[in-house]
Amino acid sequence: MEDDEKTIRRLSSELNYLNEQSKLLSNNLSLLSSHRNELAISKVTLEGLKGVKEGNEILIPIGAGNFIKGTIIDVNNVITTLARDVTMERGIDEAITKLDEALKDVEKNIEQNETTLQSINSRMSEIETQAEEILQKKK
Repeated sequence: MEDDEKTIRRLSSELNYLNEQSKLLSNNLSLLSSHRNELAISKVTLEGLKGVKEGNEILIPIGAGNFIKGTIIDVNNVITTLARDVTMERGIDEAITKLDEALKDVEKNIEQNETTLQSINSRMSEIETQAEEILQKKK
């Protein structure tokens, strides 16, 4: 009887821990998905700029669905962020290549997080089943 209570406490503790890990992974997946979408939009935009001529007027997104009008001065180079306050000018094709690499990394991270989340959910189901069996024995 005492062993069952210890087991239930241990399972409950593990379940709480796994539940917290599940929440963290879910939040991380949400952030990664947002980042993937941002990278994909950037790539599509850069690919679209290849057909634009210098001097053409475009709408420049400034956030929250707001745009300003601008004129294309240089269609061959893009300024990309390397770190928080560090930027670099790159050719448009190089920028697209870097976006492709970043997309692959994000996809890999998403896949790893999803696999881990599935494992956690599976273990949580096992714990619940095990706890139910112990509680059924007590009846």
